[in-house]
Amino acid sequence: MDHHTNNCQILWELTPQHTARLLRIYGCTPSASVPDFIGGYPVTELGSYCFAKDCRLPQQYEIYEASGGRSYAVTELSGNYIESVFLPDSLVKIHDYAFYNCRNLKQIRFGNHLTWIGSDAFMNCHQLQQLYIRCSVSDKTCLRQILAQISWDAEVSFYSGRQQDTDCIETSIFYPEYYETYDEIAPAHVFGRQIVGEGFRARQAFKDGIIDFTQYDEIFQKASAEESEQTMCRILLCRLRYPAGLSPDKKSQYENYVQAHGRFLSQWLVKNRQLESLMFLIQSQLLLLHDIQAACEYAAQSGWGEGNAAIMHWLGQYQKISQNTRYDFDSF
Repeated sequence: MDHHTNNCQILWELTPQHTARLLRIYGCTPSASVPDFIGGYPVTELGSYCFAKDCRLPQQYEIYEASGGRSYAVTELSGNYIESVFLPDSLVKIHDYAFYNCRNLKQIRFGNHLTWIGSDAFMNCHQLQQLYIRCSVSDKTCLRQILAQISWDAEVSFYSGRQQDTDCIETSIFYPEYYETYDEIAPAHVFGRQIVGEGFRARQAFKDGIIDFTQYDEIFQKASAEESEQTMCRILLCRLRYPAGLSPDKKSQYENYVQAHGRFLSQWLVKNRQLESLMFLIQSQLLLLHDIQAACEYAAQSGWGEGNAAIMHWLGQYQKISQNTRYDFDSF
């Protein structure tokens, strides 16, 4: 059981399969950690409207309390209050509208036993842009079902262990936003559907429930012409830092984009304080010297001391090496 469940109150019910269905959870922080077991039964389902502000509870339910030996005031983890949710490996189903109107929900972590997602489970969760899946990227998951309900920007990371951190991530992939429009075709009052954004095609890149990276990388050419530089930065950073299924020719297309847009990319990383990604590009010899220098100046101007110091260190190393536009830090 995760430490966040030490002080919580849970409303639940027994399913016909003799497993636990979570109906409501109360806790001390906006981060909810659903336990693996409640009352000795494995937690396999999130009930309808489970984290929605207006929960529709059945007439009869059970109450489970985990106080850890101390008494704490708890708050209903729902609606705009909830920010992150850790779901156990035992979870199989998320019922309809489970996260309805959770407008500040930013991340969800779950395992690959989750196989069924109800209707509109993530309706209006527009801040939900981080999905962490505890399994290998080669495992079958319900990711495609979830992405079908999330049309906005979303980054998905596959990682090992119960905690997510950079060292444990096997791969990450970015799914850009897309939207649909409907144009009336007069005079028959027939509406034509138009999908704008390569994010829709990216969400179709699955084969038997597993990400098809070859198909995903096919969106690059059209995306580079139609999507913003910011979107392209997020796509290529995931593919280059975590190159699962990345062929040499597709790798080259991402690297060429980096060098053609190095000034924007480096300054965007400085603006968003993404030091690890910035240093990855520098150490991988993907940024040209003048782009690194521009990033250093921008970091100084924006008051980012940590980034400025890191870039200055690498520039100092560069000055010791006699090269024009390429460099090699392998010996440092």
